[in-house]
Amino acid sequence: MGKYILRRILYGLITLVGISVIIFSIIHLIPGDPIQIMFGRNPNPELIALAKKHYGLDKPVITQYFIWFGKLLKGDLGQSIIRRTPVVELLLPRIGRTISLTLLGIVFSVAIAIPTGIIAAWRHNTWTDFGVSSISLLLISVPEFWIGIVFMIIFSVWLGIFPTSGYIPPFEDFVGWLKILILPALTVASVIAAQTTRMIRANMIEVMSLDYITLMRSAGVRQRRLLLIHAFRNAFIPVLTMIGMQIGMLMGGIVIVERVFTFPGLGALLLKTLEERDYPVLQACIMVYAVAFVVINIIIDLLYSVVNPKIRY
Repeated sequence: MGKYILRRILYGLITLVGISVIIFSIIHLIPGDPIQIMFGRNPNPELIALAKKHYGLDKPVITQYFIWFGKLLKGDLGQSIIRRTPVVELLLPRIGRTISLTLLGIVFSVAIAIPTGIIAAWRHNTWTDFGVSSISLLLISVPEFWIGIVFMIIFSVWLGIFPTSGYIPPFEDFVGWLKILILPALTVASVIAAQTTRMIRANMIEVMSLDYITLMRSAGVRQRRLLLIHAFRNAFIPVLTMIGMQIGMLMGGIVIVERVFTFPGLGALLLKTLEERDYPVLQACIMVYAVAFVVINIIIDLLYSVVNPKIRY
């Protein structure tokens, strides 16, 4: 087990190095110059040259990469070109907000997907199964931002239950913080819950048709025990992989949802710095997403043996 963990961590580090090269290369190929944006229209060429030298943008791209990567290994994310503040100060408060929104979305999706997926498999080829499958397909087909707008109209405009935007720290007003998070979390949860529901349903139907389930049913094992313990445990292993990937994708895909709800998370900062071509902040934001995705997938791999004790590494 220990060797497996070390090997996975090594693979993860190699993956992150490759991602850093791709991120740095693509960002510097994007049209636009942060120095030009910083000085506005008709800037002084001498000031531009001095600013580029100050931020190291006058050096070749390869040299810039190794300087940036060397600082990254030391924990130095650099300084924002536009805001002229350390990148860490910009990122730290927003990372917590995005993680809390992502985790709440995953909790909502799992709470919705597991019972609906099991019920659809149990009531296979009935109107219940047809209804669950149809609603799931509808939610997968609809863009997240549209679902968010619908939620805002229903729960904010018509019912007036939840706010449409803003942010309150949880230690100041926990209830207010939770109310702000619920609508964007439900928005991201609706799509991934539909995907997870369909996968749980398909896996449960497949497992329920296996010989050992038939044998246990003929031996008099109750249907509820068959579904919730024996069938679900085996059907949930590939779903666990999917949930791990969804968490990583959510941290990237939540960008649009944060924009719709004006949520001050990492995604909103990413979009803003992309418009400004603020290279240090942009690179740091994307690296945070990459690290989160790699770490989450390692954790999910280790959870396999918890769900099914027969699995050993």
